[in-house]
Amino acid sequence: MILISKIFCTGFGIGKIRFFPGTLASLSILPIIWVIKKNFTIDIFLFLLLAYIVISFFLIKICLKNEKNKDPSYIVIDEHIGQSVTLIFCNEVVLEYLIAFILFRIFDILKPFPISYFDKMKNPFGVIGDDIMAGLIAGLIILLLL
Repeated sequence: MILISKIFCTGFGIGKIRFFPGTLASLSILPIIWVIKKNFTIDIFLFLLLAYIVISFFLIKICLKNEKNKDPSYIVIDEHIGQSVTLIFCNEVVLEYLIAFILFRIFDILKPFPISYFDKMKNPFGVIGDDIMAGLIAGLIILLLL
């Protein structure tokens, strides 16, 4: 189960890339979400996202069990989640996805309050929570802009 959790939590290896693993993980989820949103209803997309969050929580917990660092950079599945949350607020338009990507990365990197509140929690809830919050804030800005 540890191997499965590591593969999943690294975004199938993206987290092992030396440079910008979080940014690459955020970028990698864009076409996947595009296809899901184009082919399924928003209800199914939200259900899949919720299932992904729950599964990620438990697999992150397994990954962190023997780690001293409770938010290691190789775990990038949280970037998938946060970026996906941002994309809830977008239509399948390249410019909207580009804006969503940029805004999410800015908030995920800078971590202003309330994102920083979750980032300080060094547990699976905090690992995922800061990215969900960054995704929500970026998504709400997109909603206001569009």
